[in-house]
Amino acid sequence: MRELLDRATSGQIASQRDLYVVLDCLPMAISWAVLPSGEIQFMNRAFKRLFGYGDGSFRTVDEWIDHAYIDPAGRAHARQRWQNLWQPRASGISEVDAIELRVLCANGAVLTVQHRGILLHDVNIGIATFEDISSRKEAEEALRRISYEDALTGAGNRRALQARWLDETSSLASNGDQMLAVLLIDLDNFKPVNDQMGHEVGDAALTAVAGRLRECVPGSDLLFRIGGDEFVILLPGLSAPSQVDALSRRIEQAFAEPFIAGDHTITLGATIGASLWPRDGADLRDLLRQADEALYRLKKTRKGGFAWSRTPL
Repeated sequence: MRELLDRATSGQIASQRDLYVVLDCLPMAISWAVLPSGEIQFMNRAFKRLFGYGDGSFRTVDEWIDHAYIDPAGRAHARQRWQNLWQPRASGISEVDAIELRVLCANGAVLTVQHRGILLHDVNIGIATFEDISSRKEAEEALRRISYEDALTGAGNRRALQARWLDETSSLASNGDQMLAVLLIDLDNFKPVNDQMGHEVGDAALTAVAGRLRECVPGSDLLFRIGGDEFVILLPGLSAPSQVDALSRRIEQAFAEPFIAGDHTITLGATIGASLWPRDGADLRDLLRQADEALYRLKKTRKGGFAWSRTPL
């Protein structure tokens, strides 16, 4: 396509109409606008098939962006990329690097596309191309879920916990005033559910527990399931350990109500052990071990409640 446009700008293609005929036959979705006004002059057949819009649906590129780019960040990014390259006194051809956008189709469907652009400065024309990558993105998302999500509850798994731990501690390392807490949550009275009611009911109960724990944490991606009835919550960016005490009280209140698992109503408790980074260790394994020790010290005296690995200062 670059060669075709070079020929067009150098006059080797007789007219824009001839160029339209060629671009209309290409399998990739293409639109064409004059600059700097942004008035859309042409959309090829592949564009109309992909998005479902016809000639005259949008008068300008701004109208297209405002209507079709459903994410505000995508709209701003696309505009900025074009504006950075458009210089009225420039010559030759400039290329707009590929970006991913979510585009609203005429039928209400949303496609993920890879968008590129080409500016023909000598003739004041901007050409946009769109490649549908929705299937690829869906496959990538499915692989991500398999790799990083607990299949039963949708909470993060151990791999996700390790990745989030590394991200958070890396970003917090430069701020010596902030801490990160690791909360290990072990369910009380869960084994009889599996033994007496069956694993199907047990699985439903675990899913309900995960849902209720998500409501307690500031971000759903801070909850992880690392064992049969063990969950972990990361609480980053702490300015005071008392924030962990407040979260623990919310969890205790969340478990005060019974859980619905299929046709069964189940009462469960939660015992929580917590450790604090960087005070209690430099790596995740040490912090989980210390939280685990705190949890089982507490369980020796009673079930339920919350305990630190050691009392914060």
